Amino acid sequence: MLACARTEDPSAAGLSAVQQTLSATRAHEAAVQSALDADRGALTRIQGSAAQLSAKVSSIERDLAQRQAVLAALTARLRTERARLARLEVELRQTEQALGRNLVADYEADRPDLVTVVLDAHGFNDLLERMEFLRRAGHLDAQLVGTDRAARSALSAQAARLGALQARQQRMAVAILRQRDQLVAVQLTLARRANVLTSAAAHKSTELASIRQRRQQLQQQFDALTAQAAAATVPAATITGAGGPRAILRGGGFVFPMPAGAAAPPGSWSPDQGVDIAAPGHTPLLAVASGTIVLHGIGGFGPSAPVLRLDDGRYVYYGHAGPGNMLPIGTHVSAGQVISEVGAGIVGISSGPHLEIGFCDSSGTPLGAQTAPAMLALLRAAYGG
Repeated sequence: MLACARTEDPSAAGLSAVQQTLSATRAHEAAVQSALDADRGALTRIQGSAAQLSAKVSSIERDLAQRQAVLAALTARLRTERARLARLEVELRQTEQALGRNLVADYEADRPDLVTVVLDAHGFNDLLERMEFLRRAGHLDAQLVGTDRAARSALSAQAARLGALQARQQRMAVAILRQRDQLVAVQLTLARRANVLTSAAAHKSTELASIRQRRQQLQQQFDALTAQAAAATVPAATITGAGGPRAILRGGGFVFPMPAGAAAPPGSWSPDQGVDIAAPGHTPLLAVASGTIVLHGIGGFGPSAPVLRLDDGRYVYYGHAGPGNMLPIGTHVSAGQVISEVGAGIVGISSGPHLEIGFCDSSGTPLGAQTAPAMLALLRAAYGG
């Protein structure tokens, strides 16, 4: 059976306003942190793309080196072919000049035909010699004509090859330049994007530092107001259970988390992530304010440790609690209602039965030793000293 006398906290309005501002600041901090994480994630992805691009660059550079080697060889071959073409042109001019000289000589010498040779011959031997001379002269003319034709054909074919080599050289040069331009464009795009993200991340980091400073100031203000409110203690109420009535201690709107007389004296409490309070195993644990049981089990604090989400939005964990009196997750409780018990023996990482109570986040992770003084002030105010 529970009976309770209530008094209004004169600083409740100011505390509520600071708490709302603090909650809004935390939400803003979380939003900026999320945006900063997104920028850093994008920057990491760009850096990964840059690493992949670097590998591609190495491959392209090797290809460019090979193509440049081919281009150099082709240029050398082009010089060789041009020299050969020059030689063929000289040979053609020489052949044409020789053929011209023969034609002039034939015209001026009035070379005799076969009938004239036969009629003018002085005997059979002379006839044979004259006919052999005609044969050699005709063969020489035919040879000169053939040489001239071959030289002209070779010159034409070589000119065609030279033109093809020049066209190939030009195409290869254009392809190399295009690949270089594409590579430079990609590198510049990634560099610009990385610069934008780096600048945005730096701006958000500065903004986040400012918000965190503001949040810390609000937290200090909130803790101070909480401590002031805790000074207005209102002892009232009893809880009836096995062993008879036991006092419930209240102060500043906060209920002490276990019955009076069960806890070790305040001088023995020690700040940790929260506040350690020695108590016998199976001592009932009470809701410090109205709220909802949202979790059971916290790493290092045992599988039965409950997390209570207060109606004002804060989370309180009860470390090293045992399974007795454990309420189901989702149960809404009133201030002073039994929600668990002190674990008997070694529960979690501990040296014996005790309660560690403190503020945590929604996952049950303690907010840190910096929140222990606020919890300690509330506990002392509720305890009455």
